[in-house]
Amino acid sequence: MKRASFWLLLLIAALSTLPSEAQSGFGAYYDCRYAAHQKEGMPTGAIVWMGDSLTEQGWWSFLSKEKKIVNRGIGGDNTRGMLARLDEILSFSPSKIFLMGGVNDLSGDRPVEEIVENVRKMLEMIRTQVPECEVYLQSVITPNNEVLAYPYAKGKQAQTKALNRHYKALCDEGLATWVDIARLLENEQGELREELTKDGIHLHPEAYRIWVEHLKKMKYLKK
Repeated sequence: MKRASFWLLLLIAALSTLPSEAQSGFGAYYDCRYAAHQKEGMPTGAIVWMGDSLTEQGWWSFLSKEKKIVNRGIGGDNTRGMLARLDEILSFSPSKIFLMGGVNDLSGDRPVEEIVENVRKMLEMIRTQVPECEVYLQSVITPNNEVLAYPYAKGKQAQTKALNRHYKALCDEGLATWVDIARLLENEQGELREELTKDGIHLHPEAYRIWVEHLKKMKYLKK
């Protein structure tokens, strides 16, 4: 069987397991990954990374050497999609959640206020349903416009920085711990450093190493 045919059959099989109301409107890849996550489940008390492609592509278990790490990133996801699948994650009573999202919302021209409200709802859901869960809200990364491969994502620097200011304000309210990942990966212009990115927004392995080392240094991860 050709590789493309195999993945097409896998996609069809995953989508066929979803109830009709779960055909989300967030795209076929989202539905396929979400269906896979639901089948996989997770251990109680897991450390969960939740976000979009930057999260999905992260080597969290390998870099952190932590057990019970679960990656719930979905490429292309936005904060509406994350909000829609959060309840399923919380049903497993995670011990920690590392949350990052909003860049895809901005690329889709969603207003900053709407994105912040979605994130607020997520943080309040976690506090209500799993109050003992430690939540780390991570800053979104400003793409490097010079090498950015996606025209629809260009020119979003001001919105990205505004989004991070609002996210930090949510943390100042006590809804989460603020983790300024963007600061670690930015150049002098406040954009993602060219040597750390594949295409202006997605990350090389070195960027993930810097990211996880910061979490360890701050004692957000045990090691």
